[in-house]
Amino acid sequence: MNRLIPRVALAAVAVLGAAALGGWTTAPAAANPPASNRDATVQVYLTRHGETMLNALHLVQGWSDSPLTAAGRVTATTVGANLGAEIGKLDAAYSADMVRHYETATLMLQGMGSKLSPTRDLGLRELNFGGWEGAKQSAMGAAVFGYLAQQGIAEPTLGQMTDAIKATNPVASLPGENCDDVSSRMLASLNAIAKDAAKHRDDKVLVVSSGLSISCVLVDLGAEDRVPETGIANGAVNLLTYKAGVWTVETVNDTHYAQQ
Repeated sequence: MNRLIPRVALAAVAVLGAAALGGWTTAPAAANPPASNRDATVQVYLTRHGETMLNALHLVQGWSDSPLTAAGRVTATTVGANLGAEIGKLDAAYSADMVRHYETATLMLQGMGSKLSPTRDLGLRELNFGGWEGAKQSAMGAAVFGYLAQQGIAEPTLGQMTDAIKATNPVASLPGENCDDVSSRMLASLNAIAKDAAKHRDDKVLVVSSGLSISCVLVDLGAEDRVPETGIANGAVNLLTYKAGVWTVETVNDTHYAQQ
């Protein structure tokens, strides 16, 4: 079946597996940057959190949460050390508000010797899987692919995959999200972060989020064909640049920083 699914949909499956199958501040919606700062270029190192306990147990993890495993902590520290050695100091750092994101960002900053503390932003969370939260990844995957087959969709897009997750939600009182929902709030937070960075001439910014939420943003920014079939790896860095209100995807799923 996987051979029939385009790369971005396979990435969704991988996130259903590897990430989902693997004081806080909510950033306000961004306005256009002031004219004096419109030429400032901001580099955003959008990074997926390290491996968590729920990842290792192959349980769905979106708005549910768990701490990093020992391996996940090593990955976060290593990525931070190698990223710092390559790019120098960061000017600002943000993470989603959950334990796994904040722990990853904190360990990355420690690894590079930074004195920064990450600002928590709930807009950077993973997709909310609704009633699938905490379920076996295999159970959700079977339901999603069964639903898509019934709809006659042999080559689903990432959006169709997340629509199917919502449609098969087993607990109606726990509504979930689709890719449009996630990308909308993610980009609102990223725009606000970039606007503030440009205002303060902060050139390099760390942002830690989750695999499927990062994939949804990459698709919206036109990088669908660059999302790997295996999804965004734990600790992988995706470099985005922001200038004059325009985002450019520079790199996708860069895992070389995790090499010890």
